[in-house]
Amino acid sequence: MSQLAAPTLKETFELIFPDAEVDTLVQDLDFLAAEPSKVTAFHGFSTFKGIKIESKGFDVEGTIKGTIKTHDFKKLYEVYNLPSSSNWSLWAIKFKSDKSQSELRQTFQEEEKLDLAIDMKFRAPAAALGGVTFLRVGYETIRLRLSGVEKDFTVANPSSGSGRDEDGNEIPVEFEEI
Repeated sequence: MSQLAAPTLKETFELIFPDAEVDTLVQDLDFLAAEPSKVTAFHGFSTFKGIKIESKGFDVEGTIKGTIKTHDFKKLYEVYNLPSSSNWSLWAIKFKSDKSQSELRQTFQEEEKLDLAIDMKFRAPAAALGGVTFLRVGYETIRLRLSGVEKDFTVANPSSGSGRDEDGNEIPVEFEEI
């Protein structure tokens, strides 16, 4: 199995929980905080395959196969008792309602990078590709920050597979494990 190349484009991450901006300040001033730091979560998209679209009216199909170096998203899902097949947004809903974050903080601190095997087919229907000249295919990624340390958890499951056009707009892409 080959090692998947790191994304070539600079990916951006958006704050999942707006109130977490205050927690970022607390993390920077950890020594003043009476309570343990809160985990701040961000959501982004990690590109694994870029496809130049040169003709219209055809579905785009392909595979993503190999391994990536990431933190184990399944461990994050276990914190909230979610199946590993869940969409990343369900995890975000659970995160927003987690007031204590004690189990999440512990998981964050213990979690080390691993080699995650990926073997998936993807398909972008022609109807969704109108006007698209470049399609980026990949997975949603959850970035967590605690006390100034960041860890990325790429959610490599079919429900969190996604596509973006050259401007970053979401394009519907269907994923299926092989």
